[in-house]
Amino acid sequence: MNQQEITAQLREWGVRVTPQRLAIAEAVINSTDHPSVQQIFERVRDHFPSMTLATIYSTLDVLERSGLIQELPFPQYSRYESNLEPHVNLVCVKCGNVTDATVGQEMVARLKSQISSESSFQVAWQRVDFHGWCSTCAAARERENLSPV
Repeated sequence: MNQQEITAQLREWGVRVTPQRLAIAEAVINSTDHPSVQQIFERVRDHFPSMTLATIYSTLDVLERSGLIQELPFPQYSRYESNLEPHVNLVCVKCGNVTDATVGQEMVARLKSQISSESSFQVAWQRVDFHGWCSTCAAARERENLSPV
């Protein structure tokens, strides 16, 4: 999404658009790595050195309530993503990297639809995480000759 599209979406939800909010939104929406609050802070602080973590947390809350992003809570800390379509997240247990799988979207969407149509449960959203090792960490494991957990 470009700045104009993000601005239009925020205004549609009645959200006041500030340069700080726009920078935070872009840091999440235009990333593929599901950034944490700390990563978002590091990405925007060069342009806004006086920005606080409180501003980032409150902006993330506004963006989530506006339907632009979603929080992915993990035991260590939350990550944020803008892909709201049914999909699978790949979570590296070594480095913590989170990426979207390039396969399986149709299966997750069908499952969500089937659950909604064949039960009395109204699905608001879903989350599917596969935990394992990213290619970099898998290669390091192999070099270290570790056995699987």
